[in-house]
Amino acid sequence: MSCYLRYMKDVLTEADLHPEDKKDRKEVDLSIRKIIGMKAEDKCNLVWKEVKIWLQDENKKKILIEKLKTD
Repeated sequence: MSCYLRYMKDVLTEADLHPEDKKDRKEVDLSIRKIIGMKAEDKCNLVWKEVKIWLQDENKKKILIEKLKTD
């Protein structure tokens, strides 16, 4: 579900998201998947691979953070 969220603390903090339990983490995970164009049933490692691409591109990273704030 959210195998990669622990690596995104800085992004989540910038988006003012602080998932504390399994339900919160699942909601954040689904939001991230939607933003980057992945499906809920996609394997976590594939999602993380795409997320890393977004995090390496400053423009995409900003888009991710902004959409997380409003989603």
